[in-house]
Amino acid sequence: MIEEFEKYLLYKEHKSLSTIKTYSTCVKQFINWYCNNKNKDISKLDRETSKEYKDYLVLVEKKNVQTINVRLCALAMLSRFLYYKNPPKNYIVRKKYKSVN
Repeated sequence: MIEEFEKYLLYKEHKSLSTIKTYSTCVKQFINWYCNNKNKDISKLDRETSKEYKDYLVLVEKKNVQTINVRLCALAMLSRFLYYKNPPKNYIVRKKYKSVN
């Protein structure tokens, strides 16, 4: 899954290689935490899980604000990737149109 996530970041989100490396590391750390604390499918990532992870970073790991923000940005990108990979059945793809004057 990490390899697919990295390709998504590169080709769909157009992220730099250093950002991809950082996000990939952050997501691996999240998955490690998730596997040790949850019994749910990771494709069901929700706000409650994000909040629990943030609380863990603040209270247990005592990370600084900048580190927490980077990890949460990576988590948000993972959520986008999972949504992209398995969109809801009634999902309508939004296209950008040129404005007409």
